[in-house]
Amino acid sequence: MTVTVQRAGGVAEIVLDRPEQRNPLDYHTARAVVSAMREQATAPDVGAILIWGRGKGFCAGADLKEFSAQAKADALSYHDSGQVWADMFTVPRQLDVPVVVAAHGFALAGACGLVAAADIALAAEGTQFGMSEIRIGLFPVIAFPALARAVGPRRARELALTGRRIDAAEALAMGLIHRVLPAEGFIDAAREMARDIASLGRDALRLGKELMRQAEDLDLDAAVAHAKAARGAFLATPDFAEGLDAFLTKRAPRFRAGAGAES
Repeated sequence: MTVTVQRAGGVAEIVLDRPEQRNPLDYHTARAVVSAMREQATAPDVGAILIWGRGKGFCAGADLKEFSAQAKADALSYHDSGQVWADMFTVPRQLDVPVVVAAHGFALAGACGLVAAADIALAAEGTQFGMSEIRIGLFPVIAFPALARAVGPRRARELALTGRRIDAAEALAMGLIHRVLPAEGFIDAAREMARDIASLGRDALRLGKELMRQAEDLDLDAAVAHAKAARGAFLATPDFAEGLDAFLTKRAPRFRAGAGAES
C-alpha cells in the first residue's frame, strides 16, 4: 500500500507510505492521494486534511522508472495521463475543508508542487525543496502554475529553470511554506495545528474557501464588492451564532458535529 488514511480529532491524515523508496509519486499513488482528499473532505466528522510522508522525507517526486516505461507513449496518451497530476495540484483549493501539507526531509518535483498547492504548508527545520525536473531534461509543466501562485511568477521561473534546492528558511521567506517547525516532534506539531483548524466552525471554513477561490483572480474593487455580496451568508450561519454567543457569554464555542470540535 502506497497511501494510508487515518482519522483522529476531526482530522483525516493522508500518509505517503513507501518510505523505503522515498515515497515516490507514481500514478497509483497520485490517484490514491487525490481520491483520499475528495473522499475525506465529504466525511461529516472531518474538518481538516493533513498530508505527510512516512520515513526520512516527505516525497522525492515522481517515479522516474514509471516514466521510463512510458517513454514511447503518444501525445494523446501523455495528455490523458496528465489528468491525475492536474487533479493533484487543483483539488486542494476546490475542497470545502482546509488541506495542510507537512513536509520534512525533502519535498522535490511534484511533491514541491503539492506543497505549493496546499492551503497551509508546514516544514520541519532542515527540509529541502526543489523543482528538480529540469535536471533530467524536463520542465515542471503541471506543477508550475501552483508554484507561481504560491511564490509569484518571477521566483517560480528561477526555481523551475535552475532546479536548485532551497532550504526551509528560504522557502518560508519566498512564501512557499507558512511555518517552519522543529524537526523533533514535527508530525505531532503538524497534527496539533490541523486539529486546531478542524475545531473551528465548518461553515466559516467552507464559505471562506469558496470566497477565496472566487476572489483571488479579481482586482481589489471587484473582490471587495464580491465579499460584500457574500457577507450575509457568513453572518447567517449557525456556527457564527454559536461563536458569537460563546464570545459574549465568555465560554468555549461548541460548534456542530462535523466542524471538528466535538469529533
